[in-house]
Amino acid sequence: MTLPAHAEDRLARSVLGPSLGVQPNEVVTIESWSHALPWALALVREVRRRRAKPILVVEDEETFFESLRLVRPNSVPQVPLSLVEASDVYVYLPGPESFPRLFGLNDRELHRVVSRFDAQWWRAARQRRVRFARLAIASATSTAADHFGIDVEGWSREVWRASLFPPGQLRRKGRHLLRRLARARRVRVRHPNGTDWAVELRKGRGFVEDGRVDTEDHRSGHLATQVPSGLVAVSLRSGTAEGVWESNRQTYHRFQDPPTAVGARFVFRDGRLKEYSFDRGGEAFAATYARGGRGRDRVTRLTFGLNPAIVRAPEFEEIADGMVTLWLGSDRPPPERGPVPFSFLSPLAGADVEVDGEQWWVGGRPVRVARRGGPS
Repeated sequence: MTLPAHAEDRLARSVLGPSLGVQPNEVVTIESWSHALPWALALVREVRRRRAKPILVVEDEETFFESLRLVRPNSVPQVPLSLVEASDVYVYLPGPESFPRLFGLNDRELHRVVSRFDAQWWRAARQRRVRFARLAIASATSTAADHFGIDVEGWSREVWRASLFPPGQLRRKGRHLLRRLARARRVRVRHPNGTDWAVELRKGRGFVEDGRVDTEDHRSGHLATQVPSGLVAVSLRSGTAEGVWESNRQTYHRFQDPPTAVGARFVFRDGRLKEYSFDRGGEAFAATYARGGRGRDRVTRLTFGLNPAIVRAPEFEEIADGMVTLWLGSDRPPPERGPVPFSFLSPLAGADVEVDGEQWWVGGRPVRVARRGGPS
């Protein structure tokens, strides 16, 4: 099933309207790899329709790889800071499309190429209060689909539909969930597959990722979003995770071989990961875990998916409606020196969730509660 006519224009209207709220005379920088140029040109048209000022930056893929042969990967020039310092809005369409050509780089070199923006860039963006969006539709390519062994048309259509889901609806739904979690102390997750896992929450340390960046987001320290989006994230008290967590969804990692991990099973005791096993893909996990460094054995975050348009799209399991995802390892950017922090997402669909001993989700769906406290 191919994308509908004018798919690029519809996405551009959604991103520059509900997501980023572009106003007349604002400067909008659109940075794109060459394979995603049709999406970028639609953004340029929409910027002009909104009477704003577009800047288009294109990273030509062949020129980029030629640069890698000429200089070390950690010396590849980044986009000049002057661009972000002059921008009100920044949209990034990621690449490269031929990402297998990056295989063989070490962790730090790979992180620099893929993350694209360093700490200095983000400091400048924060000072300027830039509204930033990363459009994942550029990652749904034939190369990636072949790597994952899936159908590219179905994948790209699912990502596109999820990208159009209204941010306002995601925000309302997410705030409703976050209000309950903000008052909670302990969460327990169970599933018939053998999952029985509990953890304590850090009070007041949660947020809703709804695909929008506005004044409220800036006040809370969030200047960036990914499209598509849709989740509630809560931070966890270190050293409190206990029990067994078993994933029933694949985890995708395009820079590992094999690129999928299936049947992840983690056993936590005294707040740390003590045992792990996989039905498939465990070798790649073990290799990255072995060099992961401090904090690799702790759970940093728990997320609850909100976006009903995501069903099985690779790399977006976390935002699927009703998905509970455990984030193992670090959720922080790597330091200037030292190893790149280890992280691994383990999604679980159809789980039962208890909050402070009360049933909150059943089979991945919220339990409706009457105003006076009983189930409705």
